[in-house]
Amino acid sequence: MKKRVNLLLSHIRKLMIGALLLSALLWTSSLQLPQAAAMPETENAVDTALLAHVEAWTAQLSAQPAFKSWQGATLDISALGPGTHSWMASVIQHKKTVGYLVVHATQSGGFILGEYGLGDYLYNLTTLQQSLQRLELIPSTTTSTPLYIHPLLSVWKISGKATAYTDAMSGEAVPLTASLWNAEASQELKLIQDETPPMTSTAGITKAVSNPSFSPYEKLQWLTDAPVSKAESKAFIKVLHILDKKKHLTYTAARFNGEMLYVWSATGYHSWDNGAVYVALETDELGESQRYVPLSLLAELGDFYR
Repeated sequence: MKKRVNLLLSHIRKLMIGALLLSALLWTSSLQLPQAAAMPETENAVDTALLAHVEAWTAQLSAQPAFKSWQGATLDISALGPGTHSWMASVIQHKKTVGYLVVHATQSGGFILGEYGLGDYLYNLTTLQQSLQRLELIPSTTTSTPLYIHPLLSVWKISGKATAYTDAMSGEAVPLTASLWNAEASQELKLIQDETPPMTSTAGITKAVSNPSFSPYEKLQWLTDAPVSKAESKAFIKVLHILDKKKHLTYTAARFNGEMLYVWSATGYHSWDNGAVYVALETDELGESQRYVPLSLLAELGDFYR
């Protein structure tokens, strides 16, 4: 038995996802996690470029006050989901995950920064375990696979006697079926590349706005008021102007045939010199996690409310 355990631990380290799988083993789940980290031997050139981009973006972000914990951190890069050209880079500081970046490859050989954020919340195993408990599923009889298209289409697929889906960040059960997932994924697969420009490794942040955290349920204007108009060509400028003025701004998106409503408080943004703008989204007033999502994608899939 001891020899088998040692072999298993060696295999885990070889896959470069030791931290995740060790956590999984502690609660005896049969998780199907992202396969080997960022660097398959047959794609060394691509992987060297990927690592260079992620390191450069991490350094750029670590200069921001809210991302100070990223300074001197290490990176753990894993393929994100089966059959994709996307990766999640976990930012590790003192053996603790303090943030993440999601990166997509483009057909032309470049890279897109799909989203990034603070905290250990995206595809977190503790959150997944809590979801399994709520769903009354036994971890040892299930297989959990991360599925990712873009920030508003990212889930755990939990397979067992039946199939369930939970949100990749909150762990909340999502009203999905395999057919609905396939339909949504097929329809929105190109959305992130269409709405977010590629970013070079030398890209920099030209403006950063950070506002106090607040609960999106503090005021329910997203139930009573009209959203910020998308019809005007200056709609993006209007959103950024509201954030510049330190005003409360809430974002909502109805997903999966309107059966699920995401509600976030918007508490700032980063403008990058490639023209991309990432809005900081939070779920409560505690400010423990922030998820930076492309403004163009948010505008395409939902609405902002003052």
